[in-house]
Amino acid sequence: MTGKNQSSIPALEVDEIPTNPSPFKARVISVALIMLSSLALGAWHWGPDAFDAFLEKNAKIAILFSDFGSGNHLTSLLKVCFQAFGVAGALCLLGGVLSLVRIRMTYRLIGISLIAVYLVLATYVFLTWHGVFAILDNEIEVDGTPLDKATTLVFWWKVAWPALAVAAYAAWVHVMLRSRSVYAAFSGQSGAPMKGDRVLEDIRTHGRDPRHRRSIYASVFLHLLIIVIIPYILSLGGCVEAYKVPQGSGNPVVAMVKMVKPKKKKKKTLTLRPNSAIIFEQPDLDNTEVDQVMEKETQVTYEANPSNVAGKMGKGGGTKGGWPEGMEDYKIRFIRLDHGGAGWDDGMNQTNADINFLRAFAQATGFKNIASSGESHSIALLAKYPDDGFPPFVYITGNSNMGNVSSSDAKILREYCLKGGMLIGDAGSVRFHQSFLRLMRQVFPDKPLLDVADDDMLYQLPYGFPDGAPAFWAHGGRRALGVKHEGRWCVFYHPGDMNDAWKSQGYTDVTPEMRDAAMNLGINLVYYSFNQWNDAVQKQRK
Repeated sequence: MTGKNQSSIPALEVDEIPTNPSPFKARVISVALIMLSSLALGAWHWGPDAFDAFLEKNAKIAILFSDFGSGNHLTSLLKVCFQAFGVAGALCLLGGVLSLVRIRMTYRLIGISLIAVYLVLATYVFLTWHGVFAILDNEIEVDGTPLDKATTLVFWWKVAWPALAVAAYAAWVHVMLRSRSVYAAFSGQSGAPMKGDRVLEDIRTHGRDPRHRRSIYASVFLHLLIIVIIPYILSLGGCVEAYKVPQGSGNPVVAMVKMVKPKKKKKKTLTLRPNSAIIFEQPDLDNTEVDQVMEKETQVTYEANPSNVAGKMGKGGGTKGGWPEGMEDYKIRFIRLDHGGAGWDDGMNQTNADINFLRAFAQATGFKNIASSGESHSIALLAKYPDDGFPPFVYITGNSNMGNVSSSDAKILREYCLKGGMLIGDAGSVRFHQSFLRLMRQVFPDKPLLDVADDDMLYQLPYGFPDGAPAFWAHGGRRALGVKHEGRWCVFYHPGDMNDAWKSQGYTDVTPEMRDAAMNLGINLVYYSFNQWNDAVQKQRK
């Protein structure tokens, strides 16, 4: 087997490596150096603005960096580093242009340019490393999120990986430059293979050991294809599964509670003889104590009825259940949004809160074809759903601050809500509550969050909630809020961690009454969102 591998991908001996001048490789070096200059100049141009924006959002970090390491001002050092990127980029641009004239001087200029790039990149990586760990040591939050050692490494990687990628690119250019064919193209001197030739050959064949020789180029390309290229192409193509609502016709009735209005008693009238010797002061019957009692007795009250069950959920007035614009091969899915903040999937993956809810939904409604697991994706993927197959609702929660939502994602979320979708927000902490309010101001600057009235349709079908949404843990107050568009709720926000009562039993201290109330409220929201989805799809198909 070893001999077969050697024969299929032979390793070149030292005297077999091409040493003739290669004008083509020299031109590749010129183009590569000009591209490298664009990266360095881009860091010089945009880097300071991005850094200033970061410090503006994180005032404590700005103070820390201004007095970093007993007078070593990290802010100033990083800005000098960005300026150095500009110098290195100018050198690379000069070397790339002059290298079109292939002489020894331009060959040396290319080498000097690459060394300058290495020095600036190493300085940037060093400063960012010390900066992020200074943030950790001083227990300062980044964009409102506290860091630990793991998240600190992730944060450092986010700010350092572009520099590391450029360093790898520059190293490849340097190896190419140190090959005999390129050197001969600049100097006119042929000779023995150089160090770059051996490095390129060892990379191509996976080292010098004959037992391990194979094409690493093919291996790298295959990994890039599977890990990077194919997922990127799929994301561009919008590979999402259309949401399928149950097809049919239904007409649900109120379950669990019923309205009882006592019969109003007839008021008695008082008649006085005008010629009576006794003068009476005619009382105001509307303000008597009797009238107040009467008013209390005639108010609408609610009475529990355990034997009542929900009717066939749906729209259209039928008895089968379902929605006219739905599909026969439906699947009811629970989609949550990954906003990038800590705890964005709070209670879902670990405690099956979403699956528990889907099972309760199936048991209460009779729609048995539910997803076997929850799913999540970014806000951006909402734009990939077809107009007649978008999710009726998406769910968002968290137990800390939300991640930064870009302006493009905010626009996508807004368009999703306005076209018929419903965003269900659920606060897992006070921090999430504050972040969600900021998100709503970003997504709906023209639409305020409104209080959902106790007698709103959301609280009436298929389960009745006479006092509105149960408060539960009330991380952001005791009243549910929402955003309305053209008379319908496109956002429903529960400030009291509704999903905490969906979690598997034993995980949290939840009473059976709380659990039932949370499940039933969720079912009402899903029913409402399916109705709105049906109307939107019906309008779109017409």
